[in-house]
Amino acid sequence: MSFLPKTPPSEQFKLSPIKAMELAASRVPNVVSLAQGIPSFRTPRRVIRFAQEKIAAGLCDKYSLTTGLTELREEIALSLEADGLSYDPEREILVTAGSIEGITATLLAFTSPGDEVLLPSPSYTSYLGAVSIAGCVPKYVELDEDNNFDFQVEKIEQGITKKTKLLLYCSPNNPTGTLFSREKTEQLVQICERHNLTILIDEVYKDFYYVDEPHFSATQIPEARERIIRACSFSKAYAMTGWRVGFVHADKQRISRIVKFHDAMVTCAPVPSQYAAIGALRFGADFLEEFRTEFKKRRNYCITRLDELSQVMDYQVPKATYFVFPRIKDIVKYSEDSHRLAYDILDKVGVATVPGVAFGPSGESHLRINFGREMEDLEKGFDRLEGYFFKVHPRQRQHKTIPVKNPQEPTSKQPGHTMVGRGARLLLAHASRHYLKRNSALVIGITGIKGKTTIKRTLIELLGSVNKTRGTLLSYNTEVGLPLSILCLKNPKTVKAKLLFPLHLAKQAILGREEADILIFEYGIRSRNDAETLLNIAVPDWLIVSGVEADPHLDYPAITEGIDHISACLPPERLLWIGDDPFVSTMAAARQAPHVIHDSQLSDGRLSTTTTYACTRETVGANAARALITAVTMAELLNTPADTIKHFLQA
Repeated sequence: MSFLPKTPPSEQFKLSPIKAMELAASRVPNVVSLAQGIPSFRTPRRVIRFAQEKIAAGLCDKYSLTTGLTELREEIALSLEADGLSYDPEREILVTAGSIEGITATLLAFTSPGDEVLLPSPSYTSYLGAVSIAGCVPKYVELDEDNNFDFQVEKIEQGITKKTKLLLYCSPNNPTGTLFSREKTEQLVQICERHNLTILIDEVYKDFYYVDEPHFSATQIPEARERIIRACSFSKAYAMTGWRVGFVHADKQRISRIVKFHDAMVTCAPVPSQYAAIGALRFGADFLEEFRTEFKKRRNYCITRLDELSQVMDYQVPKATYFVFPRIKDIVKYSEDSHRLAYDILDKVGVATVPGVAFGPSGESHLRINFGREMEDLEKGFDRLEGYFFKVHPRQRQHKTIPVKNPQEPTSKQPGHTMVGRGARLLLAHASRHYLKRNSALVIGITGIKGKTTIKRTLIELLGSVNKTRGTLLSYNTEVGLPLSILCLKNPKTVKAKLLFPLHLAKQAILGREEADILIFEYGIRSRNDAETLLNIAVPDWLIVSGVEADPHLDYPAITEGIDHISACLPPERLLWIGDDPFVSTMAAARQAPHVIHDSQLSDGRLSTTTTYACTRETVGANAARALITAVTMAELLNTPADTIKHFLQA
């Protein structure tokens, strides 16, 4: 027995980083908040009138049943039925005071203090508070960022211990906008069945899809019905965040356990809000479609603005929700301290975002941006972000809003700053050359300033359907990042990882076997010296020159000289380049190359190369369109079957 004093719960518990940012932003004059997930729309008037009528009729003066209004539970059951789900409104549906209350009650019902709760990372930050209330230990499992943050099911299973009792995840995912694949979801359910885990799914964003595919929920797997609890909300779909009403549905035995904690916490959901929820289900379908259309328009706008920031940010196109989760590249000050970066942005230019680390360990080096706000706020916010990152119009403030954790100012750094020693760099280069010499694989290089990572991911998806293909880790593309990608090693961060790194490096260089037939690497070139350094690590068999025109403050003569140098090392017929970029078109090596990409090749649902293809694949932003044309051209040059390309363009 321990007689040491325990830390009071109030000192263990922290305010949500999202709410902390909003509080800080509220003290900044003329702030633009792209932080908290509040939609810009008002609750539909028809819904408000319906609730007002019930209030006027005296139907909202008393508690409802703890489980919620019978009328509302019946409406919910009908809406679930429309999705192919059958739940008894009497015993299998519980109306809650927002989804997070239902999630908290569920955790209390199915865990004990000290139990582990598995959380994908990145994942909604407020889950931590609910897990803490239940006295449980959060255990994060990293999502696959290069695969649009999909599940890594093998890592999830590896993370399960005897103490693991529950898996909690958000689908579609907040903050990444990910639609988890049906295949991975089914595998996940099988893992939970093998280990007897409860599955708690938060599906508050299920109504905001921007692609033409139906929402797939684990609740649609019949054999998993008794294992799954699903939390839903009216807050997002019907612009009702202030009404605080949602619901959970599950097998009757599970609901009977959850309701006891729900009753202890709130007695019942607010009755006026329950009537508003009835109104939303009866009259809200048209408004929901209107919201979805407008959010998609705002998402597309954000992607075009992020394309303009591609020198400093990399992103995955969100297929759902109203969030985008760009990763901050290593050249940015505070890139590895997203908390400090977010508050520095707030302080310098008056834009509130959410630090990525709030969503779990792998959220670090990201920011969450809410595109559910008014278009005017998005325009103003991105104008200010450009000013911050490109130092166009830095805004000076008299007071600081940043809660500084470390008073020392970090200096600007280059990628791979944790391994900057010259000896380490030479060792990495030698190991990479040795690895590539031992393993025969076709190397495709991508260089330029804009869109390298988008091209890489598009190429991997297309070429990977017929060849074993892998690419650069995230956007590792420097003297340190390129060899790490070649060797499939991550930049060591901790003392232990750094001590073990030489052993891992030697093992991979001497014994590592390459399973891929095609390797696709990014080459980050800002000068001729960069080009010579990276060529000393790996000479590509093919080279794609993406867009160069980006930040007007870049040293374009130095960049073009470097790219021209690496291009000249390959035969002209092994080069692909963007013909519409004014800087690329000035390079001597590029002008000799026969393979030129033009934006006009993709138009009106047709993509034209040596062949004209029908194209229904969604492309958002100029970078995505160029990546698609480039990938198809490269696939043709590598003799990829035409049917494979056609199928890819219909995805």
